[in-house]
Amino acid sequence: MRIRNKLFNSFKENSKRYGFWIELAVLSCFLVAFAPVSHWFASYTFSENRVFHSLITLIIAVALLFRNENPKIQNELNINTSCQKSLFITCILILVFFLGNFILQWIQFDKSILSTILDLSLISAMTMSVTSLVFFIFGTQIERIAFSSSKCLILFFFISLFMIQLDWPLRALAAKWSVLAIEILGQNASVFITNLEENISGIIIQYSGRHFNVASECNGFGIILNGALISILLSAYRQHSLFETGVQIIAALFIGFVMNIMRIITIIFLAPIFFSHYDLIHETLGSFYYWGSFFITWYLLKGPIFKKNPAES
Repeated sequence: MRIRNKLFNSFKENSKRYGFWIELAVLSCFLVAFAPVSHWFASYTFSENRVFHSLITLIIAVALLFRNENPKIQNELNINTSCQKSLFITCILILVFFLGNFILQWIQFDKSILSTILDLSLISAMTMSVTSLVFFIFGTQIERIAFSSSKCLILFFFISLFMIQLDWPLRALAAKWSVLAIEILGQNASVFITNLEENISGIIIQYSGRHFNVASECNGFGIILNGALISILLSAYRQHSLFETGVQIIAALFIGFVMNIMRIITIIFLAPIFFSHYDLIHETLGSFYYWGSFFITWYLLKGPIFKKNPAES
């Protein structure tokens, strides 16, 4: 039976149960409580293309895992054990957040570390509240995928908060290594910092008499975050050890960084030839290397693509 038919039939049966509506109301209260935070993250994600694209790749990766595992719907439309576990974690994280804010008002030392922990606890609580709803709807058989996706989603939201702080260091690193790669290929290039506008500095790569601005879009944040998300998702899904997880994260970050460097130098080499179509070349190559990084990382980290044969499971 298809999932939607199974859920529809289950809803017809459970809707007659008085407790079903109480349980649904409890979950709704949790979701409403996080509505302001969820709205802020939604607005932020849609306004930043790099963050939004990373969310798209995460959804695709989770869909591939779901398609490969093809879990059954079981214990659905009730506060089952997995849902209870998620709600319990949510409550603990909310408690940590409020206690931390209370302590924050009285401490005298640097508050930045505690503030970061509180941000992480709030993000985690919001994510786990959504996870509890997923368990409520689809049951307990998706626990492996759901908890793996939750860990990855928490990482996604948390790292996204630091995009502005990471912008300049990533741009500088990308420019430096792009020039080094061009010189290795036997060409001359240089990098320098200049004022683009008043109080606005820019990193410029000079090649073949042209100047290329390494803008914020070229910092590689999206493509590197893409690799980090995939590595965390697959490691959590397969329950790898801390060492294996660390190796996969490093490998994924390296792939993302290299692909961003290749994107920059390819644009620089092709720009003089197709300068009248620079914007088209820039966007086309950006999409090519971004999704190329996704598939290469997924393949090298042995992410499932095809649905496994039931006889092999």
